Amino acid sequence: MSEHTITATLFLSGPQVAGHAFDRENPFRRLVVELLLDGRPAGLARAEFFDPDLARDGQGDGCHGFVFTPPPGALAQAKNLELRLANTDVALARLDAPLAAADKPGPRGEARWLGGLRLNGWLAEGVSDGFVRALVDGKVVAQARAGSWAHLDDGAAPRPRRAFDLFLPETFADGRAHQAQVIDDSGQELLGSPVFFVAFADGLARFIRDGADLESQRLRAEFFDEVMPQALPFSAIGAWKERFAPPPRPAREAPVAVVLIGETDAQDSLATLEAQQGCDWLAAVLDTREAARFDIASLTQFLDQDASACDAIVFALGGTVFEPGALSLLAEALDKFPSAPWAYADFSLTGADGSEWAVAHGAFDYERLLEQGAGALFFAARRDFLRAALQAGADSLFRICTFAFDRRRTRGPRQSAPLDAMPVHVPGFLARLPRFDARALTPALMRAVKSHFDARHAPARIDAAAGFAFPRLRLTRLPASGKVSILIPTRDRVDLLKPCIDSLFATADLGAHEIIVLDNESSAPETLTYFEELSARGLRVFRVGGAFNFSRIINAGAAVATGQYLLLLNNDIEALHKGWLEEMLGRMIEPDVGAVGAHLLWPSGVVQHGGVTLGPRLAAAHAFNDRIDGDPGYADLLLAAHECSAATAACLLTEKRLFDAAGGFDALNFPVNFNDVDYCLKLRAQGLRVVQTPHARLLHRESASRGRDEAPDKAKRMQRELRNLRAAWGEALVADPGYSPLLSLDPIPWSALAWPPRASAPRQPGFPSRRAVPLGF
Repeated sequence: MSEHTITATLFLSGPQVAGHAFDRENPFRRLVVELLLDGRPAGLARAEFFDPDLARDGQGDGCHGFVFTPPPGALAQAKNLELRLANTDVALARLDAPLAAADKPGPRGEARWLGGLRLNGWLAEGVSDGFVRALVDGKVVAQARAGSWAHLDDGAAPRPRRAFDLFLPETFADGRAHQAQVIDDSGQELLGSPVFFVAFADGLARFIRDGADLESQRLRAEFFDEVMPQALPFSAIGAWKERFAPPPRPAREAPVAVVLIGETDAQDSLATLEAQQGCDWLAAVLDTREAARFDIASLTQFLDQDASACDAIVFALGGTVFEPGALSLLAEALDKFPSAPWAYADFSLTGADGSEWAVAHGAFDYERLLEQGAGALFFAARRDFLRAALQAGADSLFRICTFAFDRRRTRGPRQSAPLDAMPVHVPGFLARLPRFDARALTPALMRAVKSHFDARHAPARIDAAAGFAFPRLRLTRLPASGKVSILIPTRDRVDLLKPCIDSLFATADLGAHEIIVLDNESSAPETLTYFEELSARGLRVFRVGGAFNFSRIINAGAAVATGQYLLLLNNDIEALHKGWLEEMLGRMIEPDVGAVGAHLLWPSGVVQHGGVTLGPRLAAAHAFNDRIDGDPGYADLLLAAHECSAATAACLLTEKRLFDAAGGFDALNFPVNFNDVDYCLKLRAQGLRVVQTPHARLLHRESASRGRDEAPDKAKRMQRELRNLRAAWGEALVADPGYSPLLSLDPIPWSALAWPPRASAPRQPGFPSRRAVPLGF
């Protein structure tokens, strides 16, 4: 590529700087450009936005536009603007004072294809609401209200934008390429439009199987479905359940007992039991004076008399509507896992308007059971386990479930809890729960959790909190004792590092801990002066030379740390409230917890990290990037502490002994990206849990220090690290225990149904396995 083959423009459009950059010799290359204000870098951008003028002029496919939004007031003070090819001195365009805005309107948002029939994007700045429409061949085929959020950081003050999801009609799932024009309420076309898409009914693999005998293409098709998965909206749950209903169940000899808690609408439940397949059943309806609670004597009498021949007892709220194979599938799960005390399944909730909403669980999650009662509203218990729970005084659905963990260790060396004794998750929407008042269920959950902690002789503070979909508690354990070494890598950027450290002193008692600033080749005079100030205050500045390699820098810091625990902390993090470090240490006190992650927000207020979900695009994704601060998240997950396969190292607490035993971060295969995912999976391979807590909230100016992975050299490194992740942990990527096989694996987890669903066999959390990959592969 030569600069003589590149055409570029640069113009002002209101508060933004826009233009295009196009390489005539390589028309499909997306150039990365850099904007300079008076010779100073002001931002990087990939020239990839669609511009209809470029398309009409025959400049490639028209996707060569870019947009910068400099900080407020910066353009008014600038004497000149210059556009360069990133990481070079090649000047592409220039504007000198007087700077005047062009008549061309600024960007009105962006649309993109997520795979299958799903389009996603964001609206223009200042739009608080509105509809987005998709047109195919000039006809409106779909519309949706912008109801979620996106974070944009393009040089100005970061801000949230209204985001949208568009699901196109299934008539376009014909395996052919289509294009959709995406417009906003005013009729303006969004950047990225028209959007090209292709979809296959129930996935490419099934499309090939059903269409022709092309077994030779099967593996290729399955890989395509993993990398470009398809999704259906949650509103399609009714049709989805019909299409992907489990096959008829084989006959089961032993009958299954059903216990309905509460007489309200119990007749609706009994009516659907008549259609059960694969087993005989008998049922009891227990009256209750308080939600989810029952009379122990009445239940014991039912077990001793009518249900004396039943090994599996299914519990549900009165008014629950059962799918035809529900009882048989739950009983079969207990048969398959003979050490499991109880088994639970997914279900749907009934909205205020009668609509149906899918709740897909992950594999068993102890933290979520305690704070939400997850799994306890629809489950099957083994007879002998239930007997022991009742004899111990269990008088509610929640107490039956928590009783299974009353003998859980409270102290001692870190080691996994026995997984074969964990409850079993049965993927599948096997019931539809009646409407219930989450607040009314909270007292029973609080009693159950308090009784459980009393039985464990484990001190904890248990407070009622407001939930939306489910009851909710705020559980506060005593912080784990021991010194914490806070490791903060940096290269210059005092503007980030100083607020980070100041926020630590303002929100945490650091008297028993240490802060180690890991200096990677800082050279700015103001940085060196600040380092001297830190040293005078008793903080350590440890220099780690060489090219930027996040893993190597963290490993060097861990080697000199003297604490029992390591807190990995980016220099662009700021703590937002007191007690966040104690909260993370409180989660670490459980002897089977290997790492704790925090709830991170972008400066715009959009969630940056709510845990890591494995699988999207056969990689790993931060969860809930489409939610804004205060949103409860899917099934209240942003309100409750829960387990996940990994958490970001931007703020990650772990034990130094575990970090050292794992060999630290893998500096060879994951120098910058996925080192935290790799480390967390190593912990989980030992049976240790990774806990994500929303009760430790911090601000994260993501990639403010090192920049985003858009420049060509960084993009190549990112792809290499992704290949390494897939090679080492490929099986774990397609079977995240914390994520349901019924939910989509497109780039926005927890936001849509999988189309088609993945393997749905009963499951326990399990141990992931790291494949040994030879060098060069």
